Amino acid sequence: MNLEINAIHNQFYIILGRYIKARINDTDDAYDVLQEVFIKINENLGSLTDDSKLKSWIFTITRNSIIDYYRKNSNHKKSELTECMMQKILHETDLDTSESLDCCLIKFIERLPEDYRDIIMDSEIHGIKQKDLTEKYNLAYPSIRSRVQRGRSRLKEMLLDCCSIELDRRGNVMNVKSKKSCSEGKC
Repeated sequence: MNLEINAIHNQFYIILGRYIKARINDTDDAYDVLQEVFIKINENLGSLTDDSKLKSWIFTITRNSIIDYYRKNSNHKKSELTECMMQKILHETDLDTSESLDCCLIKFIERLPEDYRDIIMDSEIHGIKQKDLTEKYNLAYPSIRSRVQRGRSRLKEMLLDCCSIELDRRGNVMNVKSKKSCSEGKC
């Protein structure tokens, strides 16, 4: 097996975290489920026989962990909601398009100039408030705000140059396709 748990963690941590948080409202519980997912991945990585099926395998572990969470934490008042949520999760076949776009975004963020890269990663991916970033980077709030805006603008240009993004009427991502002109070749 050519896969290392650290590489898997780096590639999927943010994507799985967002996926789980979208399905479990309690942040602490979502974090606990995320940790359980990575424990299961680590314990069972040797059973994965085909590296090309890693993403589907991880998705299955994640989906089952979320279902286990709802089964463990259901009570009579929540049983209808829990059953409805479990049915929705059971019918999902893969990480949805917005989670796939997250992976693509991270690759583009990593190509931003250093002045923007870390600040954009912290504000957009890790969800750190701009005011909190002033302390972390020892910069004034207007400087942080400006770097976030410029970084977002550059990121948008990179995305639109490389990807064709289809949105629904609410602005949710429906489909992402690489443009033939994209030097990366894949979103």
